[in-house]
Amino acid sequence: MAMEIKRSLVRNKKLNAPSGNVQDIRYLYNIIAGLRIKGGRSENNNKTLEFFKKIINEYNNAKADRYGISFRPKKVNITVIKHVITELQYLNLIHKNKEYLILTEEGENIANLIEKKDSIELKKIFSKLMLEKFSVFEFFLKRIKELSNGNGVPIPIITSEVFDKSKGDPRKIGEIYNNIISNYCSNICLSPEKLFNLLYEANLDSIEKRTEKIKKIQSIIEKFIVLEAFAPNIQSRRVYDFVRSRTTFLELTNYATFDFEGFPAEVTYLISDFNKTFNNNALIIEYSGGKIFINYPTFEEIKDYLKENILKIYDLFKNDFGYIKIADLRDRVCLELKISDNLFDRYLKKLYNENPHWLSFTYAGAEDKITEKRLPIVFETPIREIFTLLKINLER
Repeated sequence: MAMEIKRSLVRNKKLNAPSGNVQDIRYLYNIIAGLRIKGGRSENNNKTLEFFKKIINEYNNAKADRYGISFRPKKVNITVIKHVITELQYLNLIHKNKEYLILTEEGENIANLIEKKDSIELKKIFSKLMLEKFSVFEFFLKRIKELSNGNGVPIPIITSEVFDKSKGDPRKIGEIYNNIISNYCSNICLSPEKLFNLLYEANLDSIEKRTEKIKKIQSIIEKFIVLEAFAPNIQSRRVYDFVRSRTTFLELTNYATFDFEGFPAEVTYLISDFNKTFNNNALIIEYSGGKIFINYPTFEEIKDYLKENILKIYDLFKNDFGYIKIADLRDRVCLELKISDNLFDRYLKKLYNENPHWLSFTYAGAEDKITEKRLPIVFETPIREIFTLLKINLER
């Protein structure tokens, strides 16, 4: 009995983060769906693990094919599958023993939602699980709120252009980004001297290759920002990316790369809050630590505001042919309205369906690299079409 109580306490103890750091929550979806295919239980052996591995790799390939993603994810191995199973076990969605892997009652409920393709309810359930089971998620959201009032924390992106503008001076690069971040995040207090010391200690002058030097500067500055802003819970860019990726998928945060007068930075901002601060409709997640409200306006609530912002951003950033990259438009509108990429895409299609003459779409071809964060617009009917560019016609 004592041993069972001890095991129960270990299972219920709140972890900082999943040990495997598998970013894509849909890996968890796929394993649950795969176990449902097996009737809700399957032998706990290598054959089953290989079956799950095949499912995940097929999912990644299908996602890449659907959107024409430029860089396909690496094929997963058995180690990744074991990490996913361990997390599902910790979340009490599967039960694992020496002989079988078995869906729990909640696992069966989630499997039903996956079959129904109820993405909203699935995200609500997994948002609750992440907040209850892993302390890093609540910490991350509250820290962004504390540092920037939810407007976002910029992580510098050191490009060749940035390097040239700063005449290859790491100290100058650090100084510029320190000022950008301090101005953008009113409540963050960085120590320039601390950053300068880190850059000096790296002995960057000994690195001959330009690209290697830029990578090293990037590594030092981004780690400095992450540590200053998110320690002790987040102490590396890898963990930061993991948390940011999951919270963005769950529509608690969003992020994009923005230009700060020639100096790009990736800004992660809140599209949720622990208080009801949004005037629009919100999804409410209740968990053991309280409530969180996800900004989820109806189309009618923001239709005019959405159209107004699309027009404003289009006029500012359209090219000489009158087109704008859909990904660029999406990034800026989502930041302005504090909504998810998915909601933007859905409502953009609604605007088009209401007035097809207002918008024109086309595909840029190979010149526009498609990534998971910069997806095209996909229309499924009457035939499946992918678009990466948008034009607003004169009749407005």
